[in-house]
Amino acid sequence: MLSGLGIYTKIMHEIETGEAHLPTLPDVALRIRRAMQHPNCDLATIEGIIQTDAGLSAHLIQMANSSLYRGWRETRDLKRAVSLFGQEMTRNLCLSYSLRAMFRHKTPTLRTLLQTAWKDSAHRAALSAVLAKQCRRISPDRALLAGLLQEIGLPLLYVRLEKHPETLDNSDIIHELAEDFSARISVTLLESWGFDDELLEVARSRHDWLRDDQSKPDLADVVLLATWHVRFLTDGAANGLPPLDRLPAYHRLKPGPISPGGTLEIFDDAVDIREIETTMTG
Repeated sequence: MLSGLGIYTKIMHEIETGEAHLPTLPDVALRIRRAMQHPNCDLATIEGIIQTDAGLSAHLIQMANSSLYRGWRETRDLKRAVSLFGQEMTRNLCLSYSLRAMFRHKTPTLRTLLQTAWKDSAHRAALSAVLAKQCRRISPDRALLAGLLQEIGLPLLYVRLEKHPETLDNSDIIHELAEDFSARISVTLLESWGFDDELLEVARSRHDWLRDDQSKPDLADVVLLATWHVRFLTDGAANGLPPLDRLPAYHRLKPGPISPGGTLEIFDDAVDIREIETTMTG
């Protein structure tokens, strides 16, 4: 039976030799990106692309009415939602929505693994967005996207297990893939999609709790704090996490007081977080 390292090594070898192809960006996200590269692109062009996907259209209207973005009056149509968000934010939110397609599979065992991974990603993304809104240094839509992209290599690793059916029920191998190799695959995939280095750093620094190589807060700091909370709320202190106030990212972002339970007080009111998660997983 192959180990997690063996599976990762085979994937990387096949990618490097051209035997395996990395997945492309989801179709709608790719069309919006290409449209925005054209100098004459406007909101009407982007709206026209989004209208071809009813689910995406509904998602953007729902996000426009969420507590994260809600204006002084209700958004009832796509035109107003796109106008509210603007080009960059609309692109980020569309990409965030479309990533869910990568976490679907017809095989029951893989479907369960991928659904769990997507729920974890949505939780991390929701925490990232709320934290970014609180700190006002990073745009919430970019933090949301970064939270979803941090583990984007995981579906590629999990789907690979289908070629080795004996590994599908092996929790040790699944854990090894997630813990030790998903960040490397995520970086490779994000590079192939042409994402900027700020988003690559989010994947690279995934569990680098004591990351302290810059003086100013950045996107990786936001997602790192969100990831810390996901781990803490899942496993508690038993997983060897350093206390929150030992993380340099906490001191750079200054996100507010720590609760008696050891987590950020801004996350105590979970309404905003649940609302965002619901829009991503519902």
